[in-house]
Amino acid sequence: MTTYLGFSCSQHDPSVAVVNEDGEVVFAEANERALKCKRGWHAAPDAFGVIEPILKDYVGDGAVCANLTWSKTSLRASTVLAPFSRLAIAAFKLTRPAHEEAMLWLGWFFRHALYRAPTTANNMLLNVDLRLRQRNGFRFEMQRQAWNHHLCHAATACYSSPYNKALCAVVDGMGEGASTAFFSFENGELRRLDSTQFSNLASLGIFYTQVCYAIGFDPLAGEEWKVMGLAAYGEVDDELYRLLRPVVKVVGNRFSLTRSHAAWFEKLLPYRKRDFKENADLACTAQKVFEDVLFEFLTAAHRRWGGENLILTGGCALNSSANGKIVGATPFKNLHVPMAPGDDGNSVGAALLAWQKDHPDQRVPRFISPYLGSELSQNTQTRLQKHGLEPCFTAKDPDKLAEFVASELASGSIVGWVQGRSEFGHRALGNRSILADPRSGEIRERLNTAVKFREEFRPFAPAILHEHGAEYFEDYCPSPYMERALKWKQGRAPEGVRHADDTGRLQSVTREANPLFHKLISAFHRKTGVPILLNTSFNVMGRPIVHDVEDALGVFFTSDTNVLVLGDIVYKKTVSNGDGISEKKADRYTKL
Repeated sequence: MTTYLGFSCSQHDPSVAVVNEDGEVVFAEANERALKCKRGWHAAPDAFGVIEPILKDYVGDGAVCANLTWSKTSLRASTVLAPFSRLAIAAFKLTRPAHEEAMLWLGWFFRHALYRAPTTANNMLLNVDLRLRQRNGFRFEMQRQAWNHHLCHAATACYSSPYNKALCAVVDGMGEGASTAFFSFENGELRRLDSTQFSNLASLGIFYTQVCYAIGFDPLAGEEWKVMGLAAYGEVDDELYRLLRPVVKVVGNRFSLTRSHAAWFEKLLPYRKRDFKENADLACTAQKVFEDVLFEFLTAAHRRWGGENLILTGGCALNSSANGKIVGATPFKNLHVPMAPGDDGNSVGAALLAWQKDHPDQRVPRFISPYLGSELSQNTQTRLQKHGLEPCFTAKDPDKLAEFVASELASGSIVGWVQGRSEFGHRALGNRSILADPRSGEIRERLNTAVKFREEFRPFAPAILHEHGAEYFEDYCPSPYMERALKWKQGRAPEGVRHADDTGRLQSVTREANPLFHKLISAFHRKTGVPILLNTSFNVMGRPIVHDVEDALGVFFTSDTNVLVLGDIVYKKTVSNGDGISEKKADRYTKL
């Protein structure tokens, strides 16, 4: 019996996935959760704190095949690119002082992007190799493989899709010498369609990253999300649009950069010192450019390869605002975006590609559930009781639990909700969520200022019962992974989850995908007439989604949340200090 491990080994968003002998994805999780470090920059893909529980729970005594998400050629090339990038930036500063600030940004970007420079696939997996050798009396040989980065993106996306035939487009920041790739997916087989590009630096993703930096946000922290949120508050600036639109061009089935790349970016840098409205206009204009270029790119691909079904993946597929418009703006009729289109999702693709290589006569099994991560420990209640925390309600019956929590939500409580296995990907999908009543617009300010501690313009997602989706959204289509934003029908949007541009980044909730979350929204629907809950990730700004009991308690006691649900146990704050924080229990928490 062979266990297939996948390790996303980019400098950001490392993750681990496990595929068993039958080709089933049995575990997948981003390392940031266990490391408690947002995006896990420069963390080893098999960090000790991450790999030990995975080996204990999912890896038996049989053979182990470890798979990386960059090819051996790329891993070796990084040893050259890292010092070369530093020399190149130094040369730019000497020869082009007019663009010094723009060059400094590039130096900042490359310094972080290419800091770690492994020479081979072997020296990236020292921790897992050591642990397995120890466990097997140092009589163990682990197989190592390395896979093309964009092929890993495609594998994760295609094997989680509902289609038997589709065109897969990878639109990334950068990978394996280019930012894009196209694959044919038919009857379970992946085939590369476009030619491999080794020297094309044009990237729609890096364009968006530069705009993010120019506005004043931090791309290293993944704050491109903020650009999308801010865009809804601005207007398209025609002069800016004329400047930005030619920066990334579509030439055939690839992108091409303008010659004056550094010059246009330098013109944006003064925006870092301007006010909210001007930055909102820049965000709105950049989002418009992003969408126009992406739609032109996908339309050109359809002209060449055709098809009704599009599978979109890569870092740019995290742009939910653009995703919601693709079907209407391109000839494609159906769209699938996986639960983890970014680099963290590649660990699954690498493990599945290895399984397919060893089982050439079998099809890779599809996986659709995003609930692939860790669970809370079984002794949660006992641990909390040691610190004087007593539950206010316990229900083994899920219907009773849903009724109780729905009543709390309907009465205005903000609920921290932790159930089962954590979600794989960036979005909380009802197992590691903060939930609230979406009907009042005041809930947005309360959540942003007193729970999430983030900017006031940040929106919240509507988790809606799938069977009611068409009643609330125009051109409704299922969005199981909160991967697209759609327009609300006139007068149907609850104010708490209606964004400034009258859209909502929805999660379609079905009984099959998440029975308990469906029960909870259904109970709330019966009490209020609204089949929607406000759903946001259970964390505070700058921190990963909660991973264990201590994380959940940290958010609960230091924010304006009223109720904490851990499995079938409910806790409530009893004494408030005026900020929604229980002084008595917060004091106990500090002793944990």
